[in-house]
Amino acid sequence: MSEAETVKVKVKHLGNLQNQIITKNHIIITDEPEGSGGDNLAVNPVELLLGAEGACTISVLMMFAKRMKYDLKNVEIDLTHKRVRVEEIKENEGKRNSSGMEVDAERGYVHKIIKNIKFIGNLDDDQIEELQRVSKRCPVHNMIEKRSYFEISFENSTVSGVS
Repeated sequence: MSEAETVKVKVKHLGNLQNQIITKNHIIITDEPEGSGGDNLAVNPVELLLGAEGACTISVLMMFAKRMKYDLKNVEIDLTHKRVRVEEIKENEGKRNSSGMEVDAERGYVHKIIKNIKFIGNLDDDQIEELQRVSKRCPVHNMIEKRSYFEISFENSTVSGVS
């Protein structure tokens, strides 16, 4: 995806907690787990977000490695999301907020994403170090981490025959 490219997605409610994500060329269905009131028939939105983060990171790494002629055969990424108390993050980071995270002060929670990247190939230490730096260039990572803002508008549409 080029920097100037505009990406548009439409999301429609299907029933219960299932939704349809419609992109230019694809359709994805999401659902929520049964414990959240869904039917667990499809990926949930948080899993989809983590998948997008991992897929984007791998694409960036593979494109870079190909351009630099690194012997990177494959990349695997394990991602975990959990809500944690702010105090846990402060304890682990020595009361600094180096990640740029937005803290929910009212509730005292933040979203923590644990990302483990495995490089598979014949790489030297300098190449591994460079790939570690490049892994942070993923556009999805940057969107999630701190480089997005929302402009939200609302519309109201009535259904004919319903009071």
